[in-house]
Amino acid sequence: MNHSPFLHPPRQQVADRPHIRFILSRGAGKGRAHALTQEILHQYPHATHTRLGDRRENAGEVTISLTRGPDHVRELAAEWDRFWGDSGVCYVAGGDGSVNEVASALVGQACAFGVIPAGTGNDFARSLYQGDVGYNEALGLVGATKQAEFSPIDVLKVNDQYSVNVFSLGYDTEVLNEAMHIQRRFRKLGSSAYAAGVLRTLLRKKSIPLRFTYLDATGQRVNIEQSCTAFVVGNGRMYGGGYQPLPDALLDDSVADLFYADKMGLMRFARLLVDYRHGAHTTKPQAHMAQILEIDVERGDGEPLLWNVDGIVHESPTVHLENIPNAVSLARLPLEGKS
Repeated sequence: MNHSPFLHPPRQQVADRPHIRFILSRGAGKGRAHALTQEILHQYPHATHTRLGDRRENAGEVTISLTRGPDHVRELAAEWDRFWGDSGVCYVAGGDGSVNEVASALVGQACAFGVIPAGTGNDFARSLYQGDVGYNEALGLVGATKQAEFSPIDVLKVNDQYSVNVFSLGYDTEVLNEAMHIQRRFRKLGSSAYAAGVLRTLLRKKSIPLRFTYLDATGQRVNIEQSCTAFVVGNGRMYGGGYQPLPDALLDDSVADLFYADKMGLMRFARLLVDYRHGAHTTKPQAHMAQILEIDVERGDGEPLLWNVDGIVHESPTVHLENIPNAVSLARLPLEGKS
């Protein structure tokens, strides 16, 4: 099976986007910003350092910008789009939260973005590069920006938020919340924090009553009311530190993949979780898969929904999600040893 996350061929080459901003997240990747800066300067000796608000004429063709606070990634990306439009690209070095910020800033805009995984949660990067990316491989991606190819990808709009990877709700988000608390206390756990979150929440109630209506890929509307243990929609394949809820998802096929699981007890859930880790759950009778264009979700008991996009947790009475094809341009970087 071809596990490439792309359906369509690349449409632009690196020469089409000569204006590069490397956005380095200060808080991500256990202090890797310094090493990445040195590698950028090695690959691009004339790179300059710029801050948000610097004049366009002070920014060379390649610039390095360190984040300084909340929403700073988003603001740096939006500024680069204003400066350079379709001749610009922002490479964000961080985790899923940083990737979400840069992509959200560039939805519907001309500037492209690329990803150098340097965070504790790198699931979009796992989908993009077909597996884990180690420290040395991440440094190698800096040089790979010289061979970048650009093509558009889909984005999920969830209420007023955007997602390039995965949306989920219910018990799965409870696990994520617990994992985030554990990760803040024990940073060395990295992606293993999600597994720790599963263990901490095993005895909690896992299913929630849901009512949802989706428009499938053929345009048919489907109405469902049932209790679900898991509920995931996305264009990326991986989530929660390498779990694969949507193993056949593509970033650019103009549909989103949906997975939901029936209500089940602890033992059945534990068995499903083993398959879920490796993307082998899709043929199980309690697992349901579909390709959709949009979906509306609410709880059957009237309680608010706890949900997340790309690891960022939200709460609302209802959720409306739609897939937006070709919403943002992504840099595809060749990673040595992977195709």
